[in-house]
Amino acid sequence: MADVRDFLLPDLGEGLEDAEVVTWRVAEGDTVALNQVLVEVNTAKALVEIPAPWAGVVQRLHAAAGDVVEVGAPLVSIRIEDAGTPAAPEPPKRTAVLVGYGVEEDEPFVAPAPAAPGLAAGTAPAGPVAATPPVRRLARDLGVDLRTVAGSGPDGRVVREDVLAAADATKPVVEEAVAAPGPPLSRETTTVRVTGTRRLIAAKMARSAREIPQVTTFLTVDCSTLLAFRDRLRAATGERISPLAIVVAALVRTIDAHPMLNASFDAEADGGPQIVMHGRCHVGIATDTDAGLVVPVLRDADHRGIAAIASETARLAEAARSGRATPSDLTGSTITVSNVGSFGAESGTPIVNHPEGAILALGVIEPRALVVDGRVEARPATTLSLTFDHRLLDGAEAGRALRALKDLLEDPFELGTLPR
Repeated sequence: MADVRDFLLPDLGEGLEDAEVVTWRVAEGDTVALNQVLVEVNTAKALVEIPAPWAGVVQRLHAAAGDVVEVGAPLVSIRIEDAGTPAAPEPPKRTAVLVGYGVEEDEPFVAPAPAAPGLAAGTAPAGPVAATPPVRRLARDLGVDLRTVAGSGPDGRVVREDVLAAADATKPVVEEAVAAPGPPLSRETTTVRVTGTRRLIAAKMARSAREIPQVTTFLTVDCSTLLAFRDRLRAATGERISPLAIVVAALVRTIDAHPMLNASFDAEADGGPQIVMHGRCHVGIATDTDAGLVVPVLRDADHRGIAAIASETARLAEAARSGRATPSDLTGSTITVSNVGSFGAESGTPIVNHPEGAILALGVIEPRALVVDGRVEARPATTLSLTFDHRLLDGAEAGRALRALKDLLEDPFELGTLPR
């Protein structure tokens, strides 16, 4: 006997309250198998594929692409032909894909074979195409059929560069115009619905500006010794260590003496407002991606050495840019660092990443005129900017903390005692 069951949006981790539907992989009336991907959702700026908890026929989709669904609300209704069949028998081993669902760890993964060189346009290889969600979205935006693209990534995976190359190949070749330029093109006013990562960014930034009284203070740092220290670390470890990793390590050391940097203000606590002094230091690393600003979290930064900070930061940034970051990778930070120098900015006034109490911006390191022993010299330097919650920190305390950070960065060999 048939039975229609409502599948409710599960808690995708870290106490998240809702998720936005990005793409449905099924339609009403489709027959689905157990653990077949039903939908791709965006939560905490991470794309998550949700599998089917039962085999059956899709009876109703309760949300459209772009809709926000609360955890515990109906997501899809599935008609089960045999109502006596258990929802999802527990196999011997499962990976934690979602709450209660997953695939057997013992089941081997068979990667789709890479497309043969010179695959003709319109020729579709058999089987699914291996590509990350951001690459699939890019292909849709550019009108590229992934089935006609030869993947150059591991195991034949289609990567961003493959899609861009395929899009370029379809563009018509035009001769360079030699006539005088005509009148400027007229453009109509258009509106774009705010969805996905941009919606989450807008909501979080608006909340931060609305709830947190924010102040920014600046300080210039002579980076001559810092760069020499970085070069020595690279030689000693063989790792590609960036100044950002040293700044994070120095910030963690500074927090020891200035713990309010690693605190947050809870205005809605029972019994009245309270300050939360975090015992662990999880540093958010602001990362620019094709989807917008994403902040993966370097957990327990105070227990990592500089080399470990560098490698983990690189891993998190790659996961964020490729769309493979999980909700747990993107939540739980206690303080954030933004490297605005990565795109050439001298300094910035970043907005505090709610509900944290402070965010540090690192400007570009470049030669600047500094006064050294009474003489003006051109030295590599950067500008640090610390934006902080004025409910937690007064200007004088924030200034002392930033000065302590500057002193460490100008004599970073003290950081060599941190565990590697």
